[in-house]
Amino acid sequence: MSGAGNREGLVMLGGAPTAGDERLAVVDVIRGFALFGVLWINLLVHRGNAMPYEALDQLPTAVIDDWLGFATMWLMQGKAQALFSLLFGFGFANIMARLERRAAPPGIFLRRIAVLMLFGLANLFLLFAGDILTAYALMGALLYFTRNWSTRALVLVGLPIAVLGMPALLVASAILWDSPPYWYALWEQGAAIRAEVFLQPDYRAYIAELWRSAWVEWWTIPPVLPHLAQIFGRFLIGSWIFRNGWLGNPTEHRAVFVRVATVGLPIGFVLSGLSVSIMWFQYAPDWLGSGIEQTASLVMALGYGAAIVLLHLAGRLRRLFAAFEAVGQMALTNYMAQSVFYLFVIYGFGFGLMAWLGATLSLVLAVGFFALQAAASRWWLARYRFGPLEWLWRSLTYGERQPMRLQAEAA
Repeated sequence: MSGAGNREGLVMLGGAPTAGDERLAVVDVIRGFALFGVLWINLLVHRGNAMPYEALDQLPTAVIDDWLGFATMWLMQGKAQALFSLLFGFGFANIMARLERRAAPPGIFLRRIAVLMLFGLANLFLLFAGDILTAYALMGALLYFTRNWSTRALVLVGLPIAVLGMPALLVASAILWDSPPYWYALWEQGAAIRAEVFLQPDYRAYIAELWRSAWVEWWTIPPVLPHLAQIFGRFLIGSWIFRNGWLGNPTEHRAVFVRVATVGLPIGFVLSGLSVSIMWFQYAPDWLGSGIEQTASLVMALGYGAAIVLLHLAGRLRRLFAAFEAVGQMALTNYMAQSVFYLFVIYGFGFGLMAWLGATLSLVLAVGFFALQAAASRWWLARYRFGPLEWLWRSLTYGERQPMRLQAEAA
């Protein structure tokens, strides 16, 4: 595929592996699939996060939105972010192995994380309230200190903290306050504020709300701690996956992917449907729904990844996978481009579609914009080694301008 020279470089959320075209392609495909899921879910969760639920109940598509919204949460809510987190941990372990083979200082990874933090802070305070890069940079720095852990320790520590943090917080809050946690009210008030501010063509007011919500509704309240722990746990599991070498030679380990897909997907579907129904209909405690949801997201993410590997090995869905692969090779650029898309299409600086952003429109916009990203990514990678932000990331990490054009690499 065009743009193969890019694969030697460090790609978003971990860095593309360098041994074997088959392996490289499928990792990029999984990353691209996850990025589509992130786009889809980020659009959907504007309902509740930036628009009160009642405001969208009067839409002509309200009935369809209810069913489609339930299905979206069942199939993708939490799963895309889980895949991204697993890929970050996988990429971290891959980078450390490559640095060790080249006898290069491992601190290069910390410089890479520092640059990622700059991207995350810019996204968080200038573009999009739902930024994930800042949290990834924080937990990525912590992940550095696990580089000499045993393979067994990675999964024994990673698994419980990936699934138990948020349920434990909700149980503690029920004991301490015997009522809905106080931050629920903060989130409802914030949604009402953003419903007004985000639809105004006032960028200064938009920036002020990004700063206010970041501190008041997230970084200074208890849920941020289990959220960070969940990310870190998934990073550890991703590192464990790399250590086992399954993606190093997918053909040889096909039986592993068959087992993960055939067990993980059915169990994940059942658990995810149960957790979404609990949250949707409120017939069980929040902590129970959260615990099931955390487990379901991880299990389904692993199932999705394994299924993609199997389909890729079988040569199925080639055209669709080519689109995912191109987007995955430029994941940082495409992730930040999605933030710009929200800014000028969803909010008041552009078309102001947030007022109509039910589940139906969310899916239409996600498919349409992702198709544009896929076409743009394939065009770009036919000419350049890296996406523009990947090139900047790599240049800042190594402290020197990196060759950009494919012809320059060949020379």
